[in-house]
Amino acid sequence: MSTNHKTHSPMSKAFARGIALKNMYELGRKDFDSEDFSGLKLSCCKLPAINLTSSDLRDADLDLTDLSGADLKGANLERSSLNFSNLSNADLSNANLRSVNLGGADLSGAILRGAILRNANLRGANLSNAHLEFADMQETDLTGANCFSCNFSYTNLKKSNLTEANLNNANLRKSDLTDAVIDGTSLNNANVEGVNLLDIPKLFS
Repeated sequence: MSTNHKTHSPMSKAFARGIALKNMYELGRKDFDSEDFSGLKLSCCKLPAINLTSSDLRDADLDLTDLSGADLKGANLERSSLNFSNLSNADLSNANLRSVNLGGADLSGAILRGAILRNANLRGANLSNAHLEFADMQETDLTGANCFSCNFSYTNLKKSNLTEANLNNANLRKSDLTDAVIDGTSLNNANVEGVNLLDIPKLFS
């Protein structure tokens, strides 16, 4: 009886769903539009160019996974873990990334227009040349992140932590940096047109 209980535990089901997705992908299926993968466990896998548009990936474990060029438009990734995952050139437009863990992830060239990233962890992430126009990044941790040439125009960065982040050449036009932590942050050649710099006391300390 104990063996059956263990086999059908939530953890076992999460791994089984992850393996099923991996097997289907490797057999040639790339389209998983609007599928329910909440709680899925699938770390260290290669799933480049997969289509997960509008899919439910809440609480999923996707650490160290290759999702480069993936289509994740409108996907729900709330509280998911993508530590050190490759999301370069992925499309995450209007995705829900609230409280997601993207520490050390590669988001270079990724499209995150209109995405919700409130309370997300992006410590040490690579966001170079990423598009984050109109994104909600309030209270997001970007400590040490590489945001070179990133587009933050009209982005909500209230109370975000930008300590030692690289914002050289970044576009911050009309972004909201109220109460953001700017300590050791590099802003060389950054576009701050329309930004209320008085809301960022560190720049004047």
